[in-house]
Amino acid sequence: MKQLFPGGLLVAVEGIDGAGKTSVAALLAQYCGERGIACVLSKEPTSLKWGRELRRSASTGRLTLEDELELFRKDRAMHVAGTIRPAMQQGHVVVVDRYYWSTAAYQGARGADPAAIIVEHESFAPRPDCFLLLDVAVDLGLERIRRRGDQPNDFEKKDSLEKARAIFLDLAARSPGHSFTVDAGTTARDVSRACISKFQALAEAKLGADSEAMAVFLGTAE
Repeated sequence: MKQLFPGGLLVAVEGIDGAGKTSVAALLAQYCGERGIACVLSKEPTSLKWGRELRRSASTGRLTLEDELELFRKDRAMHVAGTIRPAMQQGHVVVVDRYYWSTAAYQGARGADPAAIIVEHESFAPRPDCFLLLDVAVDLGLERIRRRGDQPNDFEKKDSLEKARAIFLDLAARSPGHSFTVDAGTTARDVSRACISKFQALAEAKLGADSEAMAVFLGTAE
């Protein structure tokens, strides 16, 4: 597999539940795989010890805000040390389905300070080259959850999601150079096209004058 990016390329796909994050993260990983580009696709909360506790709480009842914040910090620190940093050091593309903006948004909706969460997590977690924010109306997100046969869990209450969505949008507005917001309420094809276009532009900015590497990324290399 080709390692095109010295120091790696990190993309975090963010947004409320039902926005289509998992599909878009998989799309970006597939794009890389089809071109032979080394890519790691990961997700938070992870399936590691602390991530499993967080996932369990989604169905058994939410923890206290303080306990959630602590578990997210522990889970992310383990994820960064074991997966994200090693992959970036090897020049891989890393695509993360949720990252620390989700903690700022969801725990911020419970009363935590989103800005303080960002500062704390950026002290140990690498800042993405791009936060890809998929924005969707809460009612549509919940409809999609039900349409796929699931029932909204304790993290997916409408009032909480409204607050989380507002925080996501505020974070994006405050980070114009490190984020890109996509209208995820449109068709899957339009969302995919917008995300791939941004992915390509991000690679071009990262690779600079390396036309050979860019040709590989675009799939036009002979």
